[in-house]
Amino acid sequence: MKIKAFGEIMLRLSPPQHQTMTQATTFDCQFGGSELNVLSTLGQLGHQVSMISAIPDNDIGHMAESFLFAHQIGQEHLVKSGERLGIYYYQKGFSLRSSRVLYDRKYSSFYESTLSDYDLDAICDDMEWLHVSGITVALNPEIYKISLALMERAKAKGIPISFDLNYRESLWESFEQARVELSKLVSLADVCIGLEPISLLTDKGTDLKDEIGFTRPYRDREALLLVLKEMAKRYELKTIAFTEREIGATNEYVLKAYLYDGEMETLYETDRESIQVLDRVGTGDAYTAGIIYGLIEKVPMQDVLDIAMASFKFKHTIEGDINIVTKKDIEQLMKKGAQDIKR
Repeated sequence: MKIKAFGEIMLRLSPPQHQTMTQATTFDCQFGGSELNVLSTLGQLGHQVSMISAIPDNDIGHMAESFLFAHQIGQEHLVKSGERLGIYYYQKGFSLRSSRVLYDRKYSSFYESTLSDYDLDAICDDMEWLHVSGITVALNPEIYKISLALMERAKAKGIPISFDLNYRESLWESFEQARVELSKLVSLADVCIGLEPISLLTDKGTDLKDEIGFTRPYRDREALLLVLKEMAKRYELKTIAFTEREIGATNEYVLKAYLYDGEMETLYETDRESIQVLDRVGTGDAYTAGIIYGLIEKVPMQDVLDIAMASFKFKHTIEGDINIVTKKDIEQLMKKGAQDIKR
């Protein structure tokens, strides 16, 4: 299947060996970005994927092109414009020290791209699935407009759309603004990743989730089902997928994943599982890719969730933004307790 995603290709610079930014004299260099991460996993699992983005026509842009080529990500919808690629600095935490991210993406080629740069007809011509995230649409009003136009065009053609809410506080003026703006896009999607930020206003003029005190972890199953049913009904969503992650011991997370079938009004969930963490960046994108893969393959919904959970867990053990995973890795992880050396 031909899957396309609209988003920014970013250069990630990280201090080595868990150093802080002020300690570092060198940086490890990688490429990433929410949509790019999703496409990379889907490409490795056998699907044809293409990135819709803008990069500079210089050596940094050429580095990004080489990365895409190495990961079998199509470049036919890359706009060559501007002079810089978006950058983010990732300082990996350890023990009680949290990880930190510093963005330097303003005025990048993608940030400054406009609707007229993209041929929406050509993009939608052979597209069979579209993916967009809330990080991308939060960048500026023009990028939001492009995302909206692309999703509207895909919706009109009956192309399935997945939208990851992917909230980043630093990219929005307020949480309420994010709720309002992202809700407009969720209404065009078939699959929603995440439960917030999205508006579920009641007759009282307040959000349902706020009224019932709905927060992670999702221990109150009755409240969870109420929110899911209302989301699916109000936004006509076929599928809602989400995760929760609790910090356990040093560099250990406890993971759990959920999948809601909006048509059957059925909630699927995994057991809670503990995992040692090498790099948590891109783990949510790996989960999203697993959901998309399972839905495209039309496997039973519990299997869709189990595939996504396997991809989610596996990415916690991979350094860098993108998951390095195969179908065999996924199948192996879905077999409980099979972690010996593979010979």
